Amino acid sequence: MGVWQDPPVERDRRYPLAVPPALGFALILAAFLASCVSAPPPGLVHRAEDGSLAREVSRIAAKTGARLGIAALHVESGRRLAWNENESFEAASVIKIALLAEAAARIAEGTLDPVDRWRLAPRQVAAGSGILDLFQTGLEPTNADLLRLMIDISDNSAANRFIDLFGREAVNRRMEALGLPGIRLLGRIPDRDPKETEDERWAGLTLGSVTPGALAEFYRRAATGTLGDRETSRFVLEVLKGQRNVDRVPRLLLGPKENRWAGKTGLLRGVRNDSGILTTKKGRFIVVVLADRIPEKDGAGPAVNRAMGEIAKAIVDAWSADLLDVLPPPEEKPARRLAPELPRVEVSPLEARPGVPPLDRVYRPLDEKFWELWKRAGGDLRDACLIPMPNSWWEENDPWKIEPVSALILHHTAQETDGECIELFLKPASMVSSHFLVGSEGRLWQFVSLEHRAWHAGTSLLHGRRALNRTSIGVEITGNGNHHPFTRAQIDTTVRLVGVLTALFDLKAPWISGHENIAPDRKDDPGKLFPWNEVVRRGLELAEKLKKS
Repeated sequence: MGVWQDPPVERDRRYPLAVPPALGFALILAAFLASCVSAPPPGLVHRAEDGSLAREVSRIAAKTGARLGIAALHVESGRRLAWNENESFEAASVIKIALLAEAAARIAEGTLDPVDRWRLAPRQVAAGSGILDLFQTGLEPTNADLLRLMIDISDNSAANRFIDLFGREAVNRRMEALGLPGIRLLGRIPDRDPKETEDERWAGLTLGSVTPGALAEFYRRAATGTLGDRETSRFVLEVLKGQRNVDRVPRLLLGPKENRWAGKTGLLRGVRNDSGILTTKKGRFIVVVLADRIPEKDGAGPAVNRAMGEIAKAIVDAWSADLLDVLPPPEEKPARRLAPELPRVEVSPLEARPGVPPLDRVYRPLDEKFWELWKRAGGDLRDACLIPMPNSWWEENDPWKIEPVSALILHHTAQETDGECIELFLKPASMVSSHFLVGSEGRLWQFVSLEHRAWHAGTSLLHGRRALNRTSIGVEITGNGNHHPFTRAQIDTTVRLVGVLTALFDLKAPWISGHENIAPDRKDDPGKLFPWNEVVRRGLELAEKLKKS
């Protein structure tokens, strides 16, 4: 507990010590009242040099008539001020940061995919804040979309999606494992329907409990890359930067254009919370202000909002006066997890056998069926070649991203020779691959099993479906279709490939597309010289023949 002592004051020796009795009583009373107002309350922890600041904070807090919990920290210097930092407060929507942390950890572990979609049903719409309740049912936002909605505008339907998905016990275990037991998820937001009982279900709701100290430590770890691993911390921080509600703690601090806020608010009856990280040229300030027992009278809530802003500004201004400017940390690129290298093996489909490493990465039962169809379609197995490549999703690398095939995506390599593409794909650091390569003389290579998924599409969208890597077969064609026409041998091989794959997977014409169509803002292949009408028409005709034979 911090102890405040007024500094000694020298007596002005021009005046005698004796004063009239009435004036003496008035001076004593004034001094007593001043000490009652200016002395920091018990439990307000601060450094000796922050005595004036502590008195100002307590003065502002006293105006609210509410119970406040405060934790403020300057990350770079370690300077701090706290009041009731270990007392428990109703979290309200601030507890959503625990859901965000759990999601970020699962994304890092590979058990939650940020691009997975969740279909909104009427029974999944929550009461209270948000935007999802305004849309028609059937909307399918991704997990990443839902996390941003949950934080940016405090969408309750998004929050309930993650509460239901993770469960309270798992979220609380994660907080405990991070050394943050003061942050606990305790409840679930009421559903919107039935509306007749909504008020009853809100009454007495406890969504979570938090302490100011635990929240400040959460933000400190996110800011310093120690909330789990660095990648998890970065993800959490990036989502928190989208916070739209800035009328509480940062309300008076976002004037300078370099000042940025990342945080989370919360609101329930009698409760107003705000917390987060303010980044300025003086460094990073973590400010947490929690308020409960707010008087039930007009204007009490907005008054607490104003007090939060005044408290934060008092702290930031007082500390900034003594702090040097801090250079922003260099931008870090996300670490990439590389696949292990594979020995270079090249065999024809005639020589291959299913289940033999490392060929099991390129030749499995489904591939055996493909090559049987290829032969029936007039393809020469002696001229085809299998080379297993390291970069793909398979049984030991994110197998949950392998979804049923529904699309075929054609690319050009933009390289002059077949060998350049093969050498690139053999490098784990390239982070790219395709299932097939149609060589400059019409030869067909297979690199990735049709039971696995290659990394060829990147950020992509086709007919409302995103992340095409997970649901598509990728085909590279040597050359550049914007500069030179492909050879007749390449076109004939591509037609045969389209026909066989269409017959094997029952593909539909709209799902046979080019890289330029699924990523038009960044890709231009297979190029303007690629003969789409011929390839698709002849390929579909071949597929019909194969299905009937």
